[in-house]
Amino acid sequence: MFKVVLADDETIALEGLRTLTDWEELGFEICGACENGEEALIAIDECSPDLVITDIRMPGIDGLELIKRVRQLDMEQPLFIVLSGYGEFEYARTAIRYGVRHYLLKPVIEAEWEKALADITDELEKRVKHKMQQDMLANRLLPVAIARMVEGQWAEPEEEIAEQMDRLDEAVSGWTYIHVDGPKCLITDICRKLSGAVGALFIDMPGDQAGLVVESSASAAELARRVYTELSRNSSVKGSVSIGPSVQSLRELPVSYMMAVGAAARHLFYSEASGPIDSTMDARIQLSYNLPSADLTEELMGAVERLQEQKALDQLKEMFRMFEVNRTAPEVVQMTSIDIMLKSMELVKEFGGKAEQWSDSFEFFKTEPKSLAVLEDILRDLLNSCMEYIKQHKERGSEHPLIQVEYFLKDNYSRSLTVKEIAEHFYINPVYLGQAFIKRNSISILEYIHNLRIEQAKKQLIETGETVRKIAENVGYVHYHHFLREFEKRTALKPVAYRNQAGAEK
Repeated sequence: MFKVVLADDETIALEGLRTLTDWEELGFEICGACENGEEALIAIDECSPDLVITDIRMPGIDGLELIKRVRQLDMEQPLFIVLSGYGEFEYARTAIRYGVRHYLLKPVIEAEWEKALADITDELEKRVKHKMQQDMLANRLLPVAIARMVEGQWAEPEEEIAEQMDRLDEAVSGWTYIHVDGPKCLITDICRKLSGAVGALFIDMPGDQAGLVVESSASAAELARRVYTELSRNSSVKGSVSIGPSVQSLRELPVSYMMAVGAAARHLFYSEASGPIDSTMDARIQLSYNLPSADLTEELMGAVERLQEQKALDQLKEMFRMFEVNRTAPEVVQMTSIDIMLKSMELVKEFGGKAEQWSDSFEFFKTEPKSLAVLEDILRDLLNSCMEYIKQHKERGSEHPLIQVEYFLKDNYSRSLTVKEIAEHFYINPVYLGQAFIKRNSISILEYIHNLRIEQAKKQLIETGETVRKIAENVGYVHYHHFLREFEKRTALKPVAYRNQAGAEK
């Protein structure tokens, strides 16, 4: 409530001031009704009113002297309305010299009176907002508290900050969070510069983001447009400005922040920015959280491995077209992109390559904001690089590393081999070799060796007269019983029975 002091030496006139207006409805509280200047001066000193309405001619201290003395007091100066039954120019000129902008003649015309009060009310409201904005900008702890709050690291502020938040909430109808993405130094400079001009609060956030807290009004949209204009001056700079929904208190700003951040992320994926993003409009858009089918991804990677370049790129294009049509959530698109990248890295390793060259791209996939178009371009380049490596590898006359391993095993199955020794021979990680071999052949390396040995043993049993023990040694078994166990597991026959059966079939 604004406070008002009334001063007039005529009792009837003073009572008329009381009843002329519904003061409470206008947001005023009468804290003094005085019949002379001395009483008015005391009342003003005690209650520090926002508005003083005084007559000119009063005994003792008249209205002009009252204004003069109030101007000398160390206090926030009230606004004045001067009422007088005298129309002399000299009184008006003196009142103007003391900063009085409203000088009304008795009897007061209702239209003039209502206009004067309306002007006074507007000016007082602007004064309150200006003071509130100055308090915001002067308190360095408040933006820190808000930054922690919107990041989810804040429970309840210290008493001083909490009290200031409550006072600020009382002075305005609501708050809006403006979220800014872009190069850190640039957006910090822009936000600092523009926040001071309009009384907004600059919020320094981690990473390439910053924020502005402003009173919810048309000025929030205007401030967002100014920030976007500054950010767009450099055509090479990528960034966005998004406006969160209005909230009633500073403690509710995390809601406005999260809505603004979400709108910015979705906008980057599905359209080119042409101005600030309104999160209230963006919230009406429904996103899909369905993953693309596993068959589509497998078909894409199969085309890459077989060097079907056009098919692979068409599959990728179709996948991203589906993302756009279905408005797939950015986090789902990002997860799918990482999966394709990991499969590409694995494929390169299978052909003896090293995937460390894509480690930077992997970090980019995990952390950087990006659009559908940017993601598709990155994956297209990645798949092209993968296919180019496979192509060069084949052009050099090399076989798939696992095929080389198979040839090696066929030539050396009779030796005592371990997975570690084989991996060292081909400069491949043993764990990776074991997993990749199983994936390609559906059996382990050791089982593959046993198969080779038993096949050779079967051949020698049929084509030679060597003893079973000697054949076991020939194919690489040190322990005879081990050979018998592996042979029976694969043929369901003992070696002698197998020889006899094969002889009978001839």
